[in-house]
Amino acid sequence: MINNDSKPHWRPDFKIQSTLPDIKVVRTNFVINVIVVALVLIAVVTILQREYQVYFSRSSISRMEQGIRTSEADDDQSLKASERFRKSAQSVVELQRFFQTPFLAHELFAELASLRPEGLIFSRIILSESVDRSKRQSKAHMSYTINITGDVQALAILTQFKGALQQSTLLHPESFAVIVDESMQQRNAKTGITPFRITISLVPGAATKTGGKG
Repeated sequence: MINNDSKPHWRPDFKIQSTLPDIKVVRTNFVINVIVVALVLIAVVTILQREYQVYFSRSSISRMEQGIRTSEADDDQSLKASERFRKSAQSVVELQRFFQTPFLAHELFAELASLRPEGLIFSRIILSESVDRSKRQSKAHMSYTINITGDVQALAILTQFKGALQQSTLLHPESFAVIVDESMQQRNAKTGITPFRITISLVPGAATKTGGKG
């Protein structure tokens, strides 16, 4: 009689391993792939961030350089405008000082033209001013000088013109005394013309004087 207990407990395994599902919780290859992808993404983000920072820095530098160039151009325009304004202001001041004289410029020229006798030619008329501060006066006053140069054919004509200047109402403004002086150069023997110079000084508060020399 055969004892059944002596038989081995064996049964054939008919499973095909390749067809069975993977029952591991996490496979090693999957973990490695995830780590690699994460590192790549981090590297790409880092590179993109640095590139953006470089681009932003270059843009900022470019804008700053453009702003500097614009500011330099504006500064140059401002300096030029300031210089033009200064020159214009100086011209205005000079004109204002000129028109503060006891007579207007066009009135002076018209008066001299009307007083000029025949045979006398003007070559230059200069009006200058100076500050006159006397020890007795605390306030400064302006003195004016008119220099007339030209040519005359006869000394009698020059004497006539000088007398007309001394009698002119325009050249004797209120609060000013007038000093008329003359000087002559040597007469040209060929043309008979004598160069002359007449100086008319308007002095505030002085006595009227006349003078001359041949």
